[in-house]
Amino acid sequence: MTKSQSDLSKHIHNILETDTPAPLLRAGLQDLLKAYERQTRQMNRLVTLSDANADKLQLTNRKLELLSQNLSRFVAQTVVDSLAAGNDDTLKKIKRSELTLFFSDIVGFTGMTDDLAPEQMAWLMNDYFTEMTHICNRWGGTLDQFIGDAIVIFFGNPFSNGLDADARAAVHMALEMQQRLSVLREKWKAAGIQIPMHVRMGISSGFCTVGNFGSSERLHYTAIGRVVNEAARTQALCPVDKVLVTENTYNLVRDQISCKACDIAASVGPHQKVNLFEPLETQAETLTNSPPDERLIVGNSDGFKLYFDSNKVTETGKVKILLEDALKSLSEKQT
Repeated sequence: MTKSQSDLSKHIHNILETDTPAPLLRAGLQDLLKAYERQTRQMNRLVTLSDANADKLQLTNRKLELLSQNLSRFVAQTVVDSLAAGNDDTLKKIKRSELTLFFSDIVGFTGMTDDLAPEQMAWLMNDYFTEMTHICNRWGGTLDQFIGDAIVIFFGNPFSNGLDADARAAVHMALEMQQRLSVLREKWKAAGIQIPMHVRMGISSGFCTVGNFGSSERLHYTAIGRVVNEAARTQALCPVDKVLVTENTYNLVRDQISCKACDIAASVGPHQKVNLFEPLETQAETLTNSPPDERLIVGNSDGFKLYFDSNKVTETGKVKILLEDALKSLSEKQT
């Protein structure tokens, strides 16, 4: 009840108690007061109910947000986003679609598992997968699955920016992964892991069957088909710490990403081989094509190592001082 409403009620009570209104006026005032108090009680109940519903809605929203965060740990972020957007019908359909497939594998992984303590191995792999997943999500890839130490990612479903753009995103993602790994090896070495991790990466484009596969009790949103095998075989032929793409992918990206032809070809059948190409994108090109506000600068040479991730920098003042000191030292050396 507001102050004006309370004042009105008091005023009517005062008239009934102190004045001697005519019987007809008294009856009218009493009826008015009863109706007014009844309406006030109803309004108070509505306010209480509204507050309770608001609290329930807020609690439900918090639960949904937590559910979404937890769900993205077990399902690809693109699939979670598609569900949140109400596109569950798209996910239910199994269809033929043109995708770009990415496949990576750690070189000498079996030996690493034998040489490292279980706790070291768990920390290393979790850190590796976390870093690679972050890059995958930034470029809009659908993280299909981890197969042991291998990573399978595809572009083009459930969201697509067009065949060319999907292929370019896959290549940019792979190149950034290799750049990040050059820094992570130093991080892991400083943490006491003396065995360096090296990764091969292969990419292929073409038609796949994509959708939810599995049993009636458990489904997995994935892609199957020849292109998946091509990406895996391309990865197996890739030089250490490099990225190779098949000719189909090369034809989609060659207008914007420089590549060189390789002397090797991937076998995709008993009598069929696919030409392979190595992307030669420079660091500057990677930065230009990186998503907004996500800039990674990596470089090293004799006496110099740099890893700068603007998305993770918190002590900007300290970073500026270090960079200014380095530039001052270089200027003094040149003079």
